[in-house]
Parts: sequence; C-alpha cells; structure tokens
Amino acid sequence: MLSQKGRLYFLLAASYFFYACWSFSYLGLIFFTSSSCFLAGLLIEKAPDRRRKKLFLTLSIVINFLILFIFKYFNFVVQAAQDISTYFNHPAHFDFLDILLPVGISFYTFHSISYVIDVYRGEVQTEKNIFRFLLFVSFFPQLVAGPIARTRDLLPQLRHLDNYKYENFRKGFVLIFWGLFKKMVVADRLAIAVNHVYNHVDQASSVSLIIATIFFTYQIYCDFSGYSDIALGVSKLFGIDLMLNFRSPYFSKTVTEFWRRWHISLSTWFRDYLYIPLGGNKVSQGRWIFNTVFVFVISGLWHGANYTFLIWGAIHGIMLVVERYVYGRSIRDIQPGVDFKNIIRWGITYIIVMIGWVFFRANNISDSFAVFGKIFEFRNVMPDVRSLFVPGGAESLIGLKFYDFVLAIFFILMLVTVSFAVRKSGIINAVLNLSAVPRWAFYIGVTFLVLWFGKFGVNEFVYFQF
Repeated sequence: MLSQKGRLYFLLAASYFFYACWSFSYLGLIFFTSSSCFLAGLLIEKAPDRRRKKLFLTLSIVINFLILFIFKYFNFVVQAAQDISTYFNHPAHFDFLDILLPVGISFYTFHSISYVIDVYRGEVQTEKNIFRFLLFVSFFPQLVAGPIARTRDLLPQLRHLDNYKYENFRKGFVLIFWGLFKKMVVADRLAIAVNHVYNHVDQASSVSLIIATIFFTYQIYCDFSGYSDIALGVSKLFGIDLMLNFRSPYFSKTVTEFWRRWHISLSTWFRDYLYIPLGGNKVSQGRWIFNTVFVFVISGLWHGANYTFLIWGAIHGIMLVVERYVYGRSIRDIQPGVDFKNIIRWGITYIIVMIGWVFFRANNISDSFAVFGKIFEFRNVMPDVRSLFVPGGAESLIGLKFYDFVLAIFFILMLVTVSFAVRKSGIINAVLNLSAVPRWAFYIGVTFLVLWFGKFGVNEFVYFQF
C-alpha cells in the first residue's frame, strides 16, 4: 500500500503520462502554467502590501492568458484583421502561426488562474508543496475537458489521499458505465449523422438538417456529460470528488435555468471570476445588460476562436436579458412539474438552445445561415421522410444506415426516460438503492449495450478541442 507521498507522486506521474500520450512536447507548457501560478501564489502571500499582491496577480493572469491567446486566438485575430481590411476594400495579408492547439489548454489555464485569484482574495490556503500543486492542475480525469475544479474543493482532497472506500468504488463504476453508454452508444452514433450533414451543408435537405440538428443537441450533451461522468467516476476510484457538471439540462424551462444545469463548473467560474467582479446585477440596468451579454460572448469565445462561437454566446446572453424582462424576479419561482405552462416553457427553451447549437456546430458563419435558410425552405419534406424508411434512404440522407437510425432514436428515448426518472436522485443513488438483482442487471445491461452497440471508432470527445 502506497504512503500519502507515494499516492501523490503516483497520481502526478499518471497525470503527466496521460497528457504525454497526446503530445510529449507540450508537457512543458502545462508545467510552466502550473509552476508560474504556484510561484504567483507564494509571492502574493508574502507580498507586504495590497499593491504588490495585485501586481503579482496581474502578472500571473497576463502571462497565462497571453499563452492561451497565442495558441488559441492569435490566428483568429489575424483572420479577423484580414476580414476587416477586405471589407473596407484595403485587403491586407498577415502571417498565421503554424502551431497545434494544446488539448485542454482552456481548462487547465482557467483552473490555474482561479487558484491565484482565490489566494489573492484570501479565500484559500496557499499551497506550499509544488508536487501537490502540479497534480492539482494536471489531475488526469479532469485535465483535458473538465470539470473545472475549484481550489477550495480539490486541493484539500489532494492533501489527504486516503479516502479509499468500497462505497467510492461502487459509485465510481456506476458513473463510468453510464458515461461510456452516453459517449459510445449514443453520442458516437449520432455523430455519424451530424458530421455527414453538417460537413456537407450545401448538399443537405431540410429534413436532413432538422434531424441532424436535433441529433446534435443529444450528441453534444451525451459526449460532454459522458466525459464528465467518466471523469467523476475515475476520480471516485481514488477517493476524490469532482464538481457535478450537468443536472438534466434539457429539462430546463428557461435559458437561465439551462445555465444552472449545463457545464456548471464553467458557468459558475464565469459568474465568480468575471460577472461578479464586473458588478453582477448590483449595477444599473444598462450595465447589467452589458455584463450579462459580455460574459456570455466571452464564454462563447472560450469555446473556440470562431465567429460562430461568439454568436452562440451572444444568443444565450441576450436570452437571459429577455427572460429577466419577461419573467422579472419570478423567474426563480417557476415551480417544477409537468403542466401546460411548463411544457410550453420547456419547448421554447429547447428551441432556443437548439438554435444556438446550430452556430456551435456549424463549420463557419456561412454554413450557419445556410442551415437556417435550408431548414425553412421545406422542400421535398414528405419524399425525404419516406426515403428514411426505404433501403439505403437513411444512409443517403443522413449518413446512417436504417438500423443505426432506429437505434439512435431508441437510445435517445431511453436516455430521456432514464434521465427523467432519476432527475431528483441522480444516477448513482438510483442504481445503488436498487436491490442486488436489478442493480447487477443494470451493470450487465449497460456493459452489453456498450460492447454490442457502441461505436469503437476514433471519435474523440468534442470538448477536447477547447
């Protein structure tokens, strides 16, 4: 049995090995980000006055966001400059950087920066062990796609790596099984149709785009929440609890509620480290509107250096403002339950979210608007619908064989049903509270579904690109 130090070194080595499997050369980058923030924390703690503390904080933020800018946003800014110069009939040429975007750079940069800010605010104890801090940033289950762990939640657990309990193994394996089902059985099957249609928008029909857009809403959810479940499950095996990242977001009745349920670690990060410092809602109406939309535009930009992500973020920010004026303060008082008003609210919210996903998934701006233009053409609707049920029709229309098309719909309905049934207790409690026979039926059944119906191609997780 390893000692506390042995467990720390083992997990650190495993985390760095995990990242090196993607790119050994970029290990230096994550090490620099980690060590610079570790040093910044020590300097802030020892600084004799507030001014110097703020100086070290600013330097740390600037240095690490500059690295993020160079790798993720430099080429986007260059392209934007060329687009603007062309628009004003003064085309200019700028050189692009030929560099690879490091996997998970946005996640571990935000992760590291939040620690420095927390130390500056006096909210957390400064970490003195460099190896523990390196593990805090690079902990492999959440390294490349989150959830973005908070200092106050994760770092104290890394100081006591002795929470190895049988109950944690049970909970961990439930999450891992459920995450694998979401990713391999649902998301990767839907990805075939989504990629087929969205990568050939010019050849797509109204029906194929509608189907692909609906499929993408579930692909992105199952892909990302599936990864989060696996990350939480693997962490549980080591006795570490990560932040819950999803709470049945598609059952939301407002866009505001959606963001309390979707990518919770990111939305709360922006709330605590950007929205509130900007004044939050304790400002004038005009400033509050600016704060809300600005934060969501930045959130969109966090997801990717593309105009489509900016529009996606703006849509959500604007909708939060609209809902504030439509519902007022009563927005938090909307009661759960299935009634006519809530069904209408749910439908409106789902459509708005789905519209946003079009921009999120489309390869570029022109494709985004082409999708909407073609969807509302409503050409050959009935012939295309009928073609789904004839030999080869589904494959030519959306790239899925009829067998996989039927399975895709079946597994979506299965996922929605299970998610609705466990929406209050959560999948872990729902499974572990079962008696032995149905519980083992779940384990065996999910294993069978993954092995028999899972797609074992090279389909990386969507959020690896962020």
